[in-house]
Amino acid sequence: MGRCLLFVLVLLFCHTAPVLSHAPVLLDSRHATPGLRIVLRRLGQVDDSTEAKYQIRAFGFPKGVKLLFWAKEFDHSFHQLASVFQVDSSGNVLEAKPSVAQPPRKLDEMIFGPGAYPRGAIWELALVSIDRKLQAFTKVTPYPIIFREGSCEIDLILASHRGEKFVVFGTGFPPGDEVNTSLRYAGRVIEKRVKTSADGSLPSQVLLHASVNTDQQAQYVVKARTCEVKVDYQWGEAALKRDHENKTRPAEPALPIILR
Repeated sequence: MGRCLLFVLVLLFCHTAPVLSHAPVLLDSRHATPGLRIVLRRLGQVDDSTEAKYQIRAFGFPKGVKLLFWAKEFDHSFHQLASVFQVDSSGNVLEAKPSVAQPPRKLDEMIFGPGAYPRGAIWELALVSIDRKLQAFTKVTPYPIIFREGSCEIDLILASHRGEKFVVFGTGFPPGDEVNTSLRYAGRVIEKRVKTSADGSLPSQVLLHASVNTDQQAQYVVKARTCEVKVDYQWGEAALKRDHENKTRPAEPALPIILR
């Protein structure tokens, strides 16, 4: 059964606008328009202690064009996140239909966030002209699963709607060196030996988990000559918890918010 996402618009002066709800739209970052881009700037710390919120800037859109702003959760299609914007003569992206009581707001003055969201899951954003001819995309992991030791870094990306698959990326390892990797979960140990690239990055790996065991704790380890990085994480239903502090509590739908 399909689910409708709710998007809540919250203004600085405690004025609440109507909730936006839209049917899914098929957008694809592979169709991004050359020369257009949107850039995110995270506010506050990049960790689990604070809710992820971002300011957004757009570049390259021609003046006069009307735009719609879209967001895509890792397990949903794109949904419209805000009302219509328009590019003015100076290249600023402004609300096209501001309220009577307030002047048009700039897109880069608003604050956006995914709300409660799983760790390691990607949040994708798109700014698209109404006729769909102009499209710019960006994506971010609001609550990353990143562990470091020295220059070595491991990043796990949640890649399954059921929480049983992750993709691993690694950087900062000795260039052209062989390293040992191991995945431990539910009493299983899967070991591999891989070679780093000339720039010290690891070849991306897919971690698959399957077990009738109720234990959904896992550990991924990469051991190199100069470092040993251990990543402790949860998989399965435990990985899908929507909570910016990653505490145990019932799952709740993500509510992307817009603050003045």
